[in-house]
Amino acid sequence: MSTSPKPSAFWLFMLWIAITLVWALSGFLLDGVKERGTFGDMFGAVNALFSGLAFATLIYTTWMQRDELALQREELASTREELAGQKEQLEQQSATFELQRFESTFFSLLEAHGQIVSSMDLVSDGNRVTKSRDCFKVWFNRLKNHHAAHAVYPPEAGAALATVQDVYSRFYEEHQSEVGHYFRTLYHIIKLVDESGVPNKRRYTSLARAQLSSYEQAFLFYNCLSQNGNKKFKPLVERYALLENMPTNLLLAPDLHIPLYAPSAYGDDYAQIKERYKLG
Repeated sequence: MSTSPKPSAFWLFMLWIAITLVWALSGFLLDGVKERGTFGDMFGAVNALFSGLAFATLIYTTWMQRDELALQREELASTREELAGQKEQLEQQSATFELQRFESTFFSLLEAHGQIVSSMDLVSDGNRVTKSRDCFKVWFNRLKNHHAAHAVYPPEAGAALATVQDVYSRFYEEHQSEVGHYFRTLYHIIKLVDESGVPNKRRYTSLARAQLSSYEQAFLFYNCLSQNGNKKFKPLVERYALLENMPTNLLLAPDLHIPLYAPSAYGDDYAQIKERYKLG
């Protein structure tokens, strides 16, 4: 910080002493009325010196105050910079904490979802036991049987969706206790990501999608078209491309069912799907 030169306090002090001595000794050094009259003139000069000294003192004080104010402003600016740095650091720490808390919840839910799948088992009429992800292949074949028995596709607009919802509801009535918990947990995992403030949400939804087998994705396809997932889950499927990498040949009527989702649901696969099925 640069400041203007200031008069020395030492010399101001010496000037005060000199004037005081002149004033004190003049009464003893000057004799007679004439001299006293002369002293009166001198005393006037001394008064002028005192006035000048007082003015000089005022200027000195003003300079000192100006320098002190400049120093205070500099310290205040430094304090503001320090506080801004602390605020930024706290914001970074808060963001890191929020990310850690989110990831802890996300991976806990993902683990719970995996445990749900691992605990699945089906016993067929011949006492054949099917476990874990293999159950979805059995269930999908049952859904396919319902579709073969009940699916009707009149030419009216919206008929395909109504047919899918009817077929899936027949399946769901029989298997709600087996698949309901699975889809609710998966929905909450994707919802957690969607409602979070984390950057790069696709990174987490892609991790969740990577846990799904081909038959799980096909089941997700129909579950989210049904009354159970059409309003809440389906928009998330479309937003985060949860049907990307799904083998479309598993679908019950691909050319009719694929258009029931927005192209975004299929991610980078849609151009190839569109060409394969001659979609408009």
